[in-house]
Amino acid sequence: MEYGYTPYTHKKKTNFLSKLPKIKLPKSAKKWIAIIAGIIIALFLIVYLCLGELRFFANHYLGLTFFSKNYVVLLQNNYELRPGGGFITGYGTIDTFMGFTSDISFKNSYDIDTKTYVTPPYPHEDLLKNEWYQGYTFRDANWDPSFPGSTVDLIKFYKAKFPKRDVDGFIVVNFSMIEDLIGKLGGVEVNGKAYTKDNLFSQLEFEVNNVDRHNVEALNNRKNVLGDLAASLMGKAKWHPFKTRDVIVSGLHNKDMYIWLNNNRLQNKLITKGWANTLKLPERSDFLAMNLANLGSKKADRYIQTEVHYHADVTKEMPVITAEVTLRYPGSKNTYSDDYKGYLRLYIPGKSTIEKAPVDSKTETNGDFKSIGAKIVLPAGSKASLTYNYTLPRYAFKNNQFQLRLAKQSGSETFYKLTVEAAEGKLIKSSQFDARENRATYVGQLKNDIDLSLAVVPDSMPPYPIEQQFKDLSHVEIIWNEAVDVNSATKVTNYSVSDLNKNNATVTDKITVKSAKLAKANVVELELTGITKQDLEHYQIKMNGLKDTVGNVITPNPKTITAVQRIKKAVKKAE
Repeated sequence: MEYGYTPYTHKKKTNFLSKLPKIKLPKSAKKWIAIIAGIIIALFLIVYLCLGELRFFANHYLGLTFFSKNYVVLLQNNYELRPGGGFITGYGTIDTFMGFTSDISFKNSYDIDTKTYVTPPYPHEDLLKNEWYQGYTFRDANWDPSFPGSTVDLIKFYKAKFPKRDVDGFIVVNFSMIEDLIGKLGGVEVNGKAYTKDNLFSQLEFEVNNVDRHNVEALNNRKNVLGDLAASLMGKAKWHPFKTRDVIVSGLHNKDMYIWLNNNRLQNKLITKGWANTLKLPERSDFLAMNLANLGSKKADRYIQTEVHYHADVTKEMPVITAEVTLRYPGSKNTYSDDYKGYLRLYIPGKSTIEKAPVDSKTETNGDFKSIGAKIVLPAGSKASLTYNYTLPRYAFKNNQFQLRLAKQSGSETFYKLTVEAAEGKLIKSSQFDARENRATYVGQLKNDIDLSLAVVPDSMPPYPIEQQFKDLSHVEIIWNEAVDVNSATKVTNYSVSDLNKNNATVTDKITVKSAKLAKANVVELELTGITKQDLEHYQIKMNGLKDTVGNVITPNPKTITAVQRIKKAVKKAE
């Protein structure tokens, strides 16, 4: 075979690595290198496995830290509750570069102030405004119960103070999680003072407030102790990695800690894990989120008791919901609290129809939700209850399935009492509710977001009469435990009535059932002929083939019951 001309020549390829100088190592050295490498890999694997659920951050470590990153830490005091979890009392920055932390610092949130007055959202001005009020600021900007909605204002305020710094994410930590961590670590020492879980609140309040309030510098620096506390806490936490891990995981699950990242892919993963403090409406589900904002009551949320009573009536095609929120403020004011002033918002599905809401409440539509907001003024030693009624769209109760998502407010300790009621004659099945016939209940303090579900199924038990009585000599009423089938209940040939001659054997009535009708869904009225006046005489009613509304037949079939002739005398009206 002949080949045509080609301008290319073929040269033997050389391996670049073959040109590198070869290092000859003794076999013993190679053995030790392999052993050391194996130990290092094993240690990394052990550490990785010990991270537990925090492996999420290890899996994305380079994406989170490799390039220059700036994360802002928000320290929230949930004893002064705000929509995002608590008043932002301090903030910190964590800078990373090439996979390493380059700087960590914590400061007073009052350091980030605005130069001009920013109009706050309703009802900040109504409840907070006084001669010292400065308008909407960074420390108030966690106003959206779904935290990603708050990041717009938070970043705007932050960049107004630090225009050259980007925000790659927020790490939000509540005061109660810091208490838990200090308790787990056995306390920390800050500037020669011992801080424990039990004294942390009172000790910090003393440090922050024990200043000359007419000394501007002292007033501005009064919260710098937070930075010292954070440094001491992190220093001790690194020597107790497992205890620290447990507290962080618990905080992520109960919303005492959550994260927002300026990276859509990673942020969506955080939302899926429930670590981002977002409100999301599941398909074909009811939704309830109670959100409370303390506006000028000091740390009164440390003492406020909140309960939500919820009743869902699913007897009809469109469920009817009644919700009652009760706030109790037991006792009297103290150094740390004032009479309560706040704003309570209830979030429900956006397609709901509101039938009743508190007086002077404000309804807004926010994406998939409606919020009903009401101002709260609650003196110490009193309570307040707010009632809401709304109807859900048809999709919320489809194929006899009912679902409800309860969304916890970060930093809250709200107690829930739920009842779902189905039609009489139905049964409720659920692994989460305590189901009792056609009612189901759920009771407990909400620790995290939770999805509850139940199914309404036909009753498999036959109907049975619970009472029978003479209305007069021509009519007997039979009351059943549930609604009965109209066709079987009104068929005259399904009944026969006979005189038992138990009280008067000398007279035997020959009785005919003239008609049968449903006076109510569970009440059959028989019209009889042939009954004579025989007080306390006993009559046997024999029934055959009667059913409930789902087809369960009486047992035994036929079934006999006894009716006693007791005719109530008519009471004459006074002239």
